[in-house]
Amino acid sequence: METQDYIQNRINTNIRQYEELSKKYHKCHIGFMIACFSCFIGVVILDIVYLIIPVIWLILASCVLILAGLFLLFFDVLNDYSSKSLEYKYKANLLCYEKNLYQAKQSGFKGFAFRCERFM
Repeated sequence: METQDYIQNRINTNIRQYEELSKKYHKCHIGFMIACFSCFIGVVILDIVYLIIPVIWLILASCVLILAGLFLLFFDVLNDYSSKSLEYKYKANLLCYEKNLYQAKQSGFKGFAFRCERFM
């Protein structure tokens, strides 16, 4: 298999796949963080309303929102979406480095490519 075919068929395909997975897990992480933030802001708003209108249901709703926010936070931490996103981003960067190394070898920078390969 020629270098250009290898780059097109294997490396570029895997780079796109890893970048898509990285974006997917990053969106999951950000979504959970926004949901947690919304729950905790809801608690603050309900507590302020409780100072104006003392109704027991507002306190119960605050407790439910606190529990929901903590559940979402722990669900995100247990599934480690942030770490998975960074891991796939790192793999995509390594494949980009490998692609550049193959292109350097192909274009005649063999000394440069050898030095890069040692650090890979």
